[in-house]
Order: sequence, then C-alpha cells, then structure tokens
Amino acid sequence: MTTTQEIADQFVELLEGFAHLRPKLITPDHTLHFKQQMESLKKSGVVNFEDRPLFFRILILLSHSKTPPTMGDLSGELGIPLSSTTRIVDGLVNANLLERINDPLDRRVVRIQISELGKQFSQTVTEHIKQRVTSLLNTFSPSEQEQLLQLATKLYKSMEAEK
Repeated sequence: MTTTQEIADQFVELLEGFAHLRPKLITPDHTLHFKQQMESLKKSGVVNFEDRPLFFRILILLSHSKTPPTMGDLSGELGIPLSSTTRIVDGLVNANLLERINDPLDRRVVRIQISELGKQFSQTVTEHIKQRVTSLLNTFSPSEQEQLLQLATKLYKSMEAEK
C-alpha cells in the first residue's frame, strides 16, 4: 500500500510535469491574435516575458472581479510586490489589455480593469484551453472523466479552505 507521503511526492512530480507542459496547455501559438498581443507585450519593454504566467492570472482575476481592484489589492491577491505588479500592469496597459480607471468615490484612487481587447484575448486563451482539455479528456472513459473532475474539485476545495 502506498503511503500518503509517497502519493504526495508523486503528486508533486505530476504538478512539476504539468508546469513543464503548461505552454502546450495555455499558449495557442497558432492563433494570430494571441501572437500579436504577445508581440505587443514584448515590444512594450515594460514587461519581462518571464512574467507571462502572471499576465493570465491578472486577466483571470480581473475577469472575475466584481469591483475593479486597486494596484495594492491586485498586488495582495497575486502575492507579489507592488513594484512588480505595477511593472506588469504597465505592460498590459501598454498592450491595451487593461485600463486604469478613476474610482468614482475617491478621485485619488486608481483602479485596474480588463479592457474589451483584454476580454477578447482572455476568451481566446480560455477557448484554446477548453479545446485542449477536451482533446486530452477524450483519452478517458466518461466515468473516468467524472471521477477526475470530482477528485480535482475535492482537491481544489481543500486548497481553497486553507486560504
């Protein structure tokens, strides 16, 4: 029988493997629109290309945010320094994926929201991920797909509860 520690070790190896494969899951290189946006980000000079995983996290956070966050809010949510958040947001603003807006209640406060182009970009990436996951899930039987979803959901809820 495998111990919980051995399972955890194998799971970490699996996550590392997923991290290595991540570009194949989330980067629709064949999509012209995606390539154009990534080139715009590179040319902006404000953003390091290594920050790319944070681009998607920011777009996802802003897409699901009821109220546009401040830079401090966004920095806290990402768990990175405010200076890094500002640098990355500057690049995304220059690429027209994000917009800075004034707070209607306090003109001293600036908030960040996803632009229309950012929404389109995010939808392009999300659609690619859905297509890719669908393709990968086709190697599983319907019952295995259900079981995988249930177990992944249980793991997510467990992680969320620790937050």
